[in-house]
Amino acid sequence: MNIISNWKTYLKFLSRNKGYTAIDLFGLSVSLMFVLLIGVYTWQEFSTDRFHKNKERIYLVGTSGAETAYGIAPRLENRYPEVEKTCRVVDFTFAATGCKSEGKGVNASLIRADSTFFDLFSFRLLQGDPKQALVSSSNVVVSQSFARKLYGTENVLGRSLEIDTLRYTVSGVVEDLRHTSLPKAEVILPAQEAPKLNPYLAYGDGMANAGGALLFALTHEGTDFQQRADDILTWYKEFFWPYIQEQTDEVKILPLTDIYFSGINSITLHLGDKRFVLILMSIGIVILFFAVLNYINLTVAQAGFRAKEMATRRLLGSSRTELFWRLMSESVLMCSMAMALAVFFSFYAKPLANDLLQTRLDLTILFSPIALGAILLFIAFLGCLSGWLPATVISRVQPIDVVRGTFRLKTKMTYSKVFITFQNFITIVMLVCSLVMIFQINHLIKAPLGYNTKNMFIAELYLDTNKQHTFVNQVSNLAGVSRIGRAEQVPFYNTMNVSTTYQDGGIDHAIRMQMYRMEHVCFDMLGLEMKQDNKIADPKWYLNEAAMRTMNLQSDAPKAVIDKKDIPISGIISDFRDGNILANVSPVLFQFMKPEDEANVALIEIQGNLYDTVKEIETIYSSLTGGLPMTGKFLDEHIQDSFQSQIRLAKIVGVFTFVAVLISLLGLLAMSTYFIQQRSLEVAVRKVFGSDNRQILTQLVKTFLMYVVFAFFLAVPVAYYFMSDWLADYSYRIALNPFIFIGAGAVCLLISFLTVFYQSWHAANANPIDSFRKANQ
Repeated sequence: MNIISNWKTYLKFLSRNKGYTAIDLFGLSVSLMFVLLIGVYTWQEFSTDRFHKNKERIYLVGTSGAETAYGIAPRLENRYPEVEKTCRVVDFTFAATGCKSEGKGVNASLIRADSTFFDLFSFRLLQGDPKQALVSSSNVVVSQSFARKLYGTENVLGRSLEIDTLRYTVSGVVEDLRHTSLPKAEVILPAQEAPKLNPYLAYGDGMANAGGALLFALTHEGTDFQQRADDILTWYKEFFWPYIQEQTDEVKILPLTDIYFSGINSITLHLGDKRFVLILMSIGIVILFFAVLNYINLTVAQAGFRAKEMATRRLLGSSRTELFWRLMSESVLMCSMAMALAVFFSFYAKPLANDLLQTRLDLTILFSPIALGAILLFIAFLGCLSGWLPATVISRVQPIDVVRGTFRLKTKMTYSKVFITFQNFITIVMLVCSLVMIFQINHLIKAPLGYNTKNMFIAELYLDTNKQHTFVNQVSNLAGVSRIGRAEQVPFYNTMNVSTTYQDGGIDHAIRMQMYRMEHVCFDMLGLEMKQDNKIADPKWYLNEAAMRTMNLQSDAPKAVIDKKDIPISGIISDFRDGNILANVSPVLFQFMKPEDEANVALIEIQGNLYDTVKEIETIYSSLTGGLPMTGKFLDEHIQDSFQSQIRLAKIVGVFTFVAVLISLLGLLAMSTYFIQQRSLEVAVRKVFGSDNRQILTQLVKTFLMYVVFAFFLAVPVAYYFMSDWLADYSYRIALNPFIFIGAGAVCLLISFLTVFYQSWHAANANPIDSFRKANQ
């Protein structure tokens, strides 16, 4: 009953001090909202692939990267008795394909997997038999969300699905593939047909394409398959061409649960960034610490106003220990109210968090028994952490100090300087980080790549050759289209990496080349330059400058020996980057397409209104495909997407910086109000002795701005250290301009000035008599 009574008194105090209550609750609840969102995200990230029943027995077997040859699987099973089953997953060749059923069409991400897929992985099959779902080559398993999108009914077993003119029968509905490092496909097709659709998987008994598939091995209980890495490496050198040619000398074997944060090189897997998660956690902790300091600062500032209440309780017999725990319980109550608001805010902020983090947060885990217990313990810890200093300060109050009026003088500056300086320090550091990240990312996106990117739209073509030409003709007649051409490969889309050999001095050397085939109009649109045209008849193959340098060929060399074949050099084209500015300039083998060749994409140069023109292009495409939506994106967007992780981090830091600035502003507003109230008697005395309003205003504002200046000098070296370390990861980077630091300090200074100016002006213009009356009350 005593605790409840104390809380009632505390709630009455909060209701009388609405500004203080609102600032405290807002700062804590918003900070706790971020903590909850980050906590759920972190839990999901670190629990990736840990729901699989056989997680301890599944290994990824790759080459120097995650992928390996399609034909390795049966060989591995036959050679190693500890391997119970294998499962191949083929993804990148079949992504974003058009799917149709009963006149309705959608685009979907596809993978092909062996029939053992559901034996290894514990993705729940909502409809169908997991043992038979992928056995027949005509079967297909669809995700729950895909089934709803295309069919809109509960039972979809036996329904037909047309993919690239081939008909399949739905044999299963699987829950959406989430919290996994596997490709997050909407449609799963049997793997046995993959070599027919992609001949490169079948060449050389399935060994030609060294990165054609993901290979997962289910081992028997008690097996540590990683110990087989050296033996597999020796074995590969007998028959696997990348190892025979010494292009690689390592074998990657990873337990399933280690894949997500492994950082392994892969074009297929969905991988996480452990560093990003840790940075996110650190930022969340800083924001929470910021809010806790704000609470401590405001509560200590209120000490003078609660002194009479505490002095009265001491006179009525309460001990210092009783007062201390009373104040601690008040802090826990405040944190409990803030946590309740934080949970409420979290559900409203979830869409924004999903967009920023590129994930789907499941906030229902907050109501699990374990999570609720952890939240209660966290509230208790946070309440004690937040309340300890205020409780210590306020419980020390002596009744005689209150009577004399000296307690307020003792508390008015003891902690405020440190807290306000620290808040400004954190704010300036985060502002610098945000500015540097924004400038660096903009620098990367706009970097020259060796070809034109502006207004270049890439449309994926799931059409036969005749319809492709019809599409090109119709689109070229649009007023908003300047030029259009077809291509098999363009930068940032479907580039083909070819591992082969070249001869130099009669000796074979390994080389990795990028192969490009496109119509001449695409070459012109991209602004690629023909450095030298040798006027050689068909077949025409061109090399770029990097290929000539790598193969040690002179500019007048008539041919190159590639894969033991003489390739006449039709000409030399200018160097360009396959990826963004951070990618190396690769050797390129280039060829112009012929009209009868089938293309993968259309490259469209748009003039005028981009949005309206793309809508017109989509209408034409849909009419040629029987209703399938067009998949496409501007080349600039592809470039921007390649920096998605950096952009995401910059956005998150920006959001947290905004919150930090807001909390700092509100805290400074409250602190300046209470601080100036405490100095009201001093101001009155100065005015009585002749100081004018301007002098007093300058003195009050200067007091707060000095904290910003001091914090600036502390923040600059810290921010410089962290941002120098962050920029060191980029070969193409900005310089740390002093104006970035000056700008951050100026913003913080301006915020502080605007925040305290009104209170200072009001105090400077107050009637001294009113101040003397308040001091004697």
